[in-house]
Amino acid sequence: MPKLYVFAIGGTGSRVVKSLTMLLAAGIKSNYEIVPIILDPDAAAADVSRTTRLLNNYRQINKSVNPNSSDSFFKNKIESLGDVVGAASGDAISNEFRLNIADLNGGTFRNFIDYNLLDTTGNNQALISLLFSNHNLDLDLEVGFQGNPNIGSVVLNKFTDSQEYRQFAQNYTSEDKIFIISSIFGGTGAAGFPLILKNIREGKVQGLYFDNLKNAIIGAVTVLPYFKLDGDGTNNIQSSTFMSKTKAALSYYHSNITSNKSINTLYYIGDSANNNYKNVVGGSDQKNDAHFVELAAALAILDFADDQAQSTDNGLAMDPKYKEFGIDSIDENNPLITFKNLADYTQFIIKEKLTQLFFFNLYLENQMKHEFKAPFAANNPKIDQNFINNQFYSALMEFLKEFRIWLGELKRNKISFVPFIIQERLDSEGNITNVEVASDNIFTLLNGIEKKKKNILERLKSAGTGYDIITAQLSTLERGSNYPNSETKLLDLFTKATKRSINQELF
Repeated sequence: MPKLYVFAIGGTGSRVVKSLTMLLAAGIKSNYEIVPIILDPDAAAADVSRTTRLLNNYRQINKSVNPNSSDSFFKNKIESLGDVVGAASGDAISNEFRLNIADLNGGTFRNFIDYNLLDTTGNNQALISLLFSNHNLDLDLEVGFQGNPNIGSVVLNKFTDSQEYRQFAQNYTSEDKIFIISSIFGGTGAAGFPLILKNIREGKVQGLYFDNLKNAIIGAVTVLPYFKLDGDGTNNIQSSTFMSKTKAALSYYHSNITSNKSINTLYYIGDSANNNYKNVVGGSDQKNDAHFVELAAALAILDFADDQAQSTDNGLAMDPKYKEFGIDSIDENNPLITFKNLADYTQFIIKEKLTQLFFFNLYLENQMKHEFKAPFAANNPKIDQNFINNQFYSALMEFLKEFRIWLGELKRNKISFVPFIIQERLDSEGNITNVEVASDNIFTLLNGIEKKKKNILERLKSAGTGYDIITAQLSTLERGSNYPNSETKLLDLFTKATKRSINQELF
């Protein structure tokens, strides 16, 4: 299967990949294997850590998907660049999703460029001092570029010198695609997008030429400001500068990306930025709530993957496209987005699939331990206490917990995406640790969507709680089926049973 290499730059890149992973877990499929490449100089950033942990759990769960299923949960393959390279050549590079940038091991920008070793007689130091202020030179790179794309462009250029980038170029084929995620209003994303695009279009990597790379089909999403930060005036990163940086970057992109046909499809996404995030300069405390803008950006990746009418000739995109994302309607006095507020096509893509994953999640969390004697669980291969204690099930439950937290964060953020009726559970610091539902009748938990009206016979046929309806479907579907193991059985049965139950009760 061809591969879609997704360069996720900075914190926004990691959060968009997280939303993409949730969509793929729900069974929204792509005709490409996804290869996320996370580029963030802040190794300790919580957003990066959460996303890489999610990807690792997804990768483990995906191994148990029924290969004959067309729309199973976790169906789409997600691989690291190390997985791709190892499978293709036997070479050993890291199988981590976040890639290291050469020579970036903390310290200041001054140390990174060896400022003190520059020739003073040839005025090299004087030139650098002209281009970068002392504040720039003394910037601590341990936590990223802190809103300085001029510094980011210098540091990220090192990525093209890495073994990982060379291996990416060597393994890239004409059947593959590339997608780049970046924000336009900070430092890492604003610097990384044009730099990576330029290097790919040149097709030259460490003295070697790669025609497939130069003529790659490349898409990108440029995320405009969609939040503000507390503490303007007291930190290196100030949201008061977001718009001016955005305007400057858009002007640069027009001159150096769109006007010279470097990109096949460019997506724009942003919001009115009514929500405020805590101003944390990198590190493990930099953990922002999931946002609907990131989910929309993830949908852009799937849209790009699905579009086969794209071509490149001699490094130039033929008939490039420029797209924006919009919703169908919203109440300005109560800015909540449910499935019904989305355009028909967006609903078609995500409504049923996300609802299936939500019900699967609720069933395993609240009901599975009571159903070990039900036929679907009791028949071999068994789904029993031993099974739910194994490594696969632990990875699955960890993933689904992150799914619930993701839904909770989408709900409490602004603009709020609330497809399901849930209540967040918080820790002492205000972080969402879980979400709860108020009813076992799970078919009443979709915001703005009522159950189907039925006649008396239909109501008798589907009597009981939502869990009872799914249990009955599971046992019906299991009858006469053969599965190699309990893991494949669980994923396959629940994908089919939740779909049948939803079609019967809701859509």
